[in-house]
Amino acid sequence: MKYKYYSLERPVMPGTYPKPKDNPAMLIHNFNRREYVPEIGRMAWGYIEYDKPLENKDIDGHELMPAAFFS
Repeated sequence: MKYKYYSLERPVMPGTYPKPKDNPAMLIHNFNRREYVPEIGRMAWGYIEYDKPLENKDIDGHELMPAAFFS
C-alpha cells in the first residue's frame, strides 16, 4: 500500500517535503505547472508517495494534502 500526498503551495524539491528516517519518499512527481487534481478537489504542484502514512505535523508543516491510499 502506498500513501500519496499532494504539494499545494510549491513544486516538490529538497526541503519542501518530509523525510522521516523510517519512511523515505518512494516517488516524487512534479507537474509541468500547478493543476487541478480531481482526487483532492484542489490545485497542486505535484505529489510524493510513501510506503507508510505521514504524521499530521509533517503534513501540515509542509502544506501537503493527503490523497486516498492505493496499492
